[in-house]
Amino acid sequence: MKKISFYVTGNVQGVMFRQTFIRGSLKRKIKGGVTNDAKNHHMVHCSLAGDASAVDELMNKLREGKPINSWNAQVEELHLHDYFIEFSDHQVNTDNVDDYDWSPDVVFYL
Repeated sequence: MKKISFYVTGNVQGVMFRQTFIRGSLKRKIKGGVTNDAKNHHMVHCSLAGDASAVDELMNKLREGKPINSWNAQVEELHLHDYFIEFSDHQVNTDNVDDYDWSPDVVFYL
């Protein structure tokens, strides 16, 4: 099992990045958490835990820099944190994603 936290920069706030990230985590059967950075609107903090190959595969998809949904959410850079952010400390995670009223008009590529 792999447990990791990191932050991404790019077109990642206001474009359904958080829901897309969590749906991508669920698709791979791994736990995920994600939080918008309140001070930098081009930054989001993320955590993943689960099968190492699934975690690596999702992170590699983010690093490709391609849009991950139909709202053009995309990562320019991914940087590892030297600590782990617990899922309960994230705004959105694999346990609470369905508690939000998300826009139905987004297609997930992740």
